[in-house]
Amino acid sequence: MNEISIKKGILHILDTSVGAPILSDKVMELAEPMEYLEKHITRLLGDSEIKECVFEQIDHPIKDLILNTNEDNFLSHTRQMADSLYQIMISNPDIPSADVFFCTFIKDGHRYLGIIKFNYKEAYTHRIQNADSGTEIGMLKYRTLFPSESQKVDECIMINLQDFTIQIKEKKYEIDGQRDFYLSSLFMKTQPARSYKEQVKIVEKSAEQIVKKYYSGDSLKSAEIKAAILNNTDENMEVHIDSLAKEVFSDSPDMQDQYKSELSKKGFSEDKIKINQQIYTKLERSHKIITDIGIKMDIPTELLNDTRKVEFIVNQDGTMSILIKNINEMRSR
Repeated sequence: MNEISIKKGILHILDTSVGAPILSDKVMELAEPMEYLEKHITRLLGDSEIKECVFEQIDHPIKDLILNTNEDNFLSHTRQMADSLYQIMISNPDIPSADVFFCTFIKDGHRYLGIIKFNYKEAYTHRIQNADSGTEIGMLKYRTLFPSESQKVDECIMINLQDFTIQIKEKKYEIDGQRDFYLSSLFMKTQPARSYKEQVKIVEKSAEQIVKKYYSGDSLKSAEIKAAILNNTDENMEVHIDSLAKEVFSDSPDMQDQYKSELSKKGFSEDKIKINQQIYTKLERSHKIITDIGIKMDIPTELLNDTRKVEFIVNQDGTMSILIKNINEMRSR
């Protein structure tokens, strides 16, 4: 992962139970929490649930603040953004309260504005109470603890301040009576977008629909979908739908058309999907097979079509055998 360097940061408290935001008047001293914050930013930038967004072609206050944010107005602009976000939160009680960290940071020579929403989660810690009869140690519930370095952050916004590309990770909450996103639709007002994870899921599920129809749910054919995504990922981490369809359903142009039609039914009209390194690594790792007799195995995706290592044999009675070849060593665990 490429290193990032935080230049300036500020924390605002957006606790809807208080009735008003608590906005900082000064930027943070970053020395002690620097490593913690940089690790979270690095992890978020590589998260498969990130979606790449662009602003709607309209003028609105948050867009104007972001487009004009610099080191001199960082404090005032983040206060205005935090207050705007708080108004959305207090109007929609399902949205969790949070401490929101705004920062500018450098990555790959580009300057970013980061907005990390540390949603409140309840956790217990110890409580010490001294009395004449002795010391009592009990448990106390906190609702404002930050996640550990290894825990995931649910929501964030990262804006490249040079080309103004936007990356958002968000969750759905009840908005005006129905579950919806609020960071992209209400706060940032960006055009609708799907995360890397959602794009891959639609592509896989649509292919599996065709496999189920024409190949009787052949698990090997389903596994080929992952291999095909890997094989057709270009240097820009993009996968063209045409190339994918031709590889997975190479024996039938009709199936290729039906696959694209299935994608269209799911609201996917783009000619390619975009993935990130986290998705690529997960696809590359292995394909899990579970048999009806209780045997489970993980087969590296690259070996699925390598008959020198693994062979799937369809028996005359319709059952299937899996032959694993050329094993030098075997361990149990």
